Amino acid sequence: MFCVINNFLFSQKLTDEFQRFINQYRINKETPSLSAGIGFKGKIYWTGATGYSDVENSVHAKTGTIYRVASISKSITAVAVMQLVEQGKLNLDEDVNKYIPYFPPKKWRFTIRQLLNHTSGIRDYRSGEFNSKDFYPSVREAINVVKKDSLQFKPGTKYLYTTLGYNLLAAVVESVTGMTFRGYLKKFIFEPLEMNSTDIEYQREIVRNRARGYTKNVYRRLENAPLVDLSVKPAGGGMISTAEDLIKFANGLLTGKIIKSSSLESMLKPSIINKDTVFYGLGFQIRKDDKGRFYFGHPGTGTGFKSELVIYHEDSLAAVYLTNIRDRNIDNPALSLSSIFLDKTYQVPKKSLADALGNLTLRSDIDSAMNECRRLISDSGEVYDTSKSELLQFGYDLIEMNKIPEAIIFFKSLAAQYPGFSKAYVGLADAYYKDKNKGLAQKHYRTAVRLDPLNVYAANMIRKLQSPARIR
Repeated sequence: MFCVINNFLFSQKLTDEFQRFINQYRINKETPSLSAGIGFKGKIYWTGATGYSDVENSVHAKTGTIYRVASISKSITAVAVMQLVEQGKLNLDEDVNKYIPYFPPKKWRFTIRQLLNHTSGIRDYRSGEFNSKDFYPSVREAINVVKKDSLQFKPGTKYLYTTLGYNLLAAVVESVTGMTFRGYLKKFIFEPLEMNSTDIEYQREIVRNRARGYTKNVYRRLENAPLVDLSVKPAGGGMISTAEDLIKFANGLLTGKIIKSSSLESMLKPSIINKDTVFYGLGFQIRKDDKGRFYFGHPGTGTGFKSELVIYHEDSLAAVYLTNIRDRNIDNPALSLSSIFLDKTYQVPKKSLADALGNLTLRSDIDSAMNECRRLISDSGEVYDTSKSELLQFGYDLIEMNKIPEAIIFFKSLAAQYPGFSKAYVGLADAYYKDKNKGLAQKHYRTAVRLDPLNVYAANMIRKLQSPARIR
């Protein structure tokens, strides 16, 4: 359902509409809290917050609540690098080893530009590193995590998104300035923009108004996110901030306060790799909204948190959201806020059908859930997300909850309802595989491949089931 804002409301009470939206979003998406902001023509137009920054202690979120911003950190780091490029202290196409000679040379040289646009060949996380609990007291020690590893490919030939690679950019900043990376950001970005609540997070430090992070378990119940230490990724995913501060950062970009407009333009050029276009520039993603308008910015997904900064260059508009949960149901409320401002309309946030059916199954049985599913699809499509992907998610939730017979019943019904939907047959096959019925699993994987010959997962599962058991 789309909500259209009348002209009077748009001109007189737009900020009230922003607040109504985030209140409704938090309720429908079942997030602990949401903090958001809008900037326009270099000014803070609105900030708002809703929900709880600390659920256990009933602490209400405020506009000054501090959240982990995860990969939005990359954009801040990229701006620091570009400041030094403007000053002639760095060359984007220079070998990184020129600036950090203590980092072991690799088979191929790679440049600062290639670190910024994720084409350097530096690897991304390995198992356990995303939620690392280890403390790295310096940038130099953080880059030790990847210093012994070979490059994944010849630099410039592929795109591999890597948070750990951005640590090398922090090391470059320290090398050419003689300052700590944290100190440089504070002096040349945070203080000039009055971003007084933004910093690199050090888990042991006391941070006033810091939100607690959450996740949801297999039963879709809220849980505390695991304890992590972000010092493994200070430059690529280790910063904390507020919605207001991130709007100040966006405004600083748009007004030329922290980097020149020509530098920003160069950062927003998509990367060309073997004649293919990758819509990631130097520390920023470049995207189009559903109206075809270009915007740039960065999403962030961290332990217990999600966020996104969206900037419409031509409209001098910036929007941001921060929430203290990492969950599958979070879409992009920053785009909805932008639509409220630019279009006087937005799509009302939909509730999760999978979550509703899962809760009903736990309270009652699969028959009740399937009856409710049919009712909601026919009567409440504007309230619940009734897409096939949401239905598929419910089936996999049943598998995760170890309700295998219920999952088989549901996937059979889904396949009957959508006979051309290959993923329904994959789900049914996965349920049979979990039930140790390899014959029926293989049968339905084959159906999935017949419907979708490019389904690599189903094809691999067929080969796995056909392979004879290894003799010990």
